[in-house]
Amino acid sequence: MLDAPTTRRDFLKGTGALIVSFSLAGPLAEASAQTVTAAKPVALDEVDSFLTLASTGRVTVYTGKVDLGTGTRTSLRQIVAEELDVPLDWIALVEGDTATTPDQGPTWGSLTIQVGGVQIRQASATARKALLEQAAQRLGVAPDALEIRYGVVRVKTDSTRSVGYGELIGDREFHLKVDKTAPLKNPGEYTIVGTSVPRVDIPAKVTGEWRYMQDVRVPGMLHARVVRPPAVGAELRSVDESSVSGIKGLRKVVRQANFLAVVADSEWAAVKAASRLKATWSSWEGLPEMSKLYEHVRSTAINKDEVTIDKGDPKAALAGAAKRLEATYEFAIHTHGSIGPSCAIAEWKNDQLTVWTASQATHLLRRDLAMTFGVPADKVRCLYFDGAGCYGRNGHEDAAADAALLAREMGRPVRVQWMRHDEQFGAVLYVRQRPRRLPSARDDAVQAVVDPDTRPDAEHLRERSVHGRARCGGRRRSHRIQAAAHE
Repeated sequence: MLDAPTTRRDFLKGTGALIVSFSLAGPLAEASAQTVTAAKPVALDEVDSFLTLASTGRVTVYTGKVDLGTGTRTSLRQIVAEELDVPLDWIALVEGDTATTPDQGPTWGSLTIQVGGVQIRQASATARKALLEQAAQRLGVAPDALEIRYGVVRVKTDSTRSVGYGELIGDREFHLKVDKTAPLKNPGEYTIVGTSVPRVDIPAKVTGEWRYMQDVRVPGMLHARVVRPPAVGAELRSVDESSVSGIKGLRKVVRQANFLAVVADSEWAAVKAASRLKATWSSWEGLPEMSKLYEHVRSTAINKDEVTIDKGDPKAALAGAAKRLEATYEFAIHTHGSIGPSCAIAEWKNDQLTVWTASQATHLLRRDLAMTFGVPADKVRCLYFDGAGCYGRNGHEDAAADAALLAREMGRPVRVQWMRHDEQFGAVLYVRQRPRRLPSARDDAVQAVVDPDTRPDAEHLRERSVHGRARCGGRRRSHRIQAAAHE
């Protein structure tokens, strides 16, 4: 059953603070909601962490996952609309806001639906069960005598006896733990999930109205560019600030150890200053020779050794195989740079940091920034916006760190927009798989049995990963370069 409901007005009387879900609309993304007070639940076991229902019957869904272009901001709406029996267009979605969404893990590995969606679905089922029970009390019937249509609970045999979600819970909290045993809707009754519905983001993307991270503006912000070294591990020796003294609108040349940047009133002034600033860097040749790259990776200490599949007796299957194949796969190395170079905005106010970012792991970024700047995590808020051409690893987290450092230095919001050469030089390296040779058996060789008369009954997969850190702009990157060997 629902606990005694708490209104937002009552909550404010007790705490004096409230986080409001808002849309950054219009020509400027207002730098509001700076207070990062834990007014809204974000624990993974709380229904209120995932859902709020307004008095109008409208539903807001909160997810720590973000949409990288795969359409999940539509499909997550479908899941909730289906489970609660409300129209799809009644669903709003807040994604990746670390102050109001639960930490459901980074957005990768195709886990948004199979993990994040399952969590949201179960929270919705819990809410539905509680709403049915409360409606049954109000209408004086058993819960199984009720049905739900368009957010209205009504008696099956008398549709004139009904009560809407808004009347039952509107603008109040559930105060319920997610019930893993709450019954889910029968898939045979689905009317929304499994159907083809228009994606909610496509119209604005087609017309050019969609706001990407690169389009976000905050009142009073300055523009910055980071000056990168000519080599990954080069150290900054000297800077000639007189080389940019004549650029109108240049506010400051910022140097902290090996980090070098320029801050200006306009983006073009920052671009000019970054290209003209004379700096001297040390030489550095610490990368392995390309011909010895894979030997270098194999000789690196193992960071993680994990058996992910262990089925049957693979050794016996290999020993008795009719035919046996062995192969080693090496990955060609490419940058994983976005079509639109990485971008972020940061602002410090009252010792609290707000970051506008296209990170696909905003909750991880929040913790990284808190650690980097020596502040509690609850003093950092990350707000998600789509990256232009973002999919997979990129420099958005690093751009956020750039912006946070410069905003602290300037005492004003700072926008850092990477350039194309920044993205290509600094992007995390990814590896693409292609076969190179058929070697003799070795630890990292793939071994398989070829036998058309039997089905596979043994399988073993072991993943060993090593890591290193790339250096960019004289500081450590927040993400590790990772290579994996499979046996």
